[in-house]
Amino acid sequence: MKTAIALIIVAIVGVCTFTGCLGTAGTFVLAGMQSHPEEGWAKKAHLEKLMNHPARQLLTEDEKIRAAKNICALKHLDKGRKNQLFLKQAKVFCKLEKNDKIYFYNWCMDCGGGHYVATSYLLVRDGKPFESVQVEKRRDREQHRSYPIVERLH
Repeated sequence: MKTAIALIIVAIVGVCTFTGCLGTAGTFVLAGMQSHPEEGWAKKAHLEKLMNHPARQLLTEDEKIRAAKNICALKHLDKGRKNQLFLKQAKVFCKLEKNDKIYFYNWCMDCGGGHYVATSYLLVRDGKPFESVQVEKRRDREQHRSYPIVERLH
């Protein structure tokens, strides 16, 4: 019985070798063994896109401090929408380091066929984009438009 099973397995492997299905299966096995993509890649790509956007405006030292205080106080969020992700992003702005820079964005970005107007802030630490927050919007049902809850935080 064991010999018959072994012969069947050898026959299947032999047929697959000659027909090429083993090569395809091997490719899938090797692909599964490769390392997974870097965690946080989407956030890094978004931050890099912000960093390279031509409409960014570097805040002065006073504006930077004012914006950081307002973000830390969660003034960029609507009162009912304070979830853990938003709190985590804002917490980074509470402790600015000496050489940190904050950029302000009030721009329109092409987002997959539509346009998206955003008011946001980007924290740059050691010359690299570190964190960003976006000013939330409220929907005006009568005018069928959305407006930022505050015009700016600085």
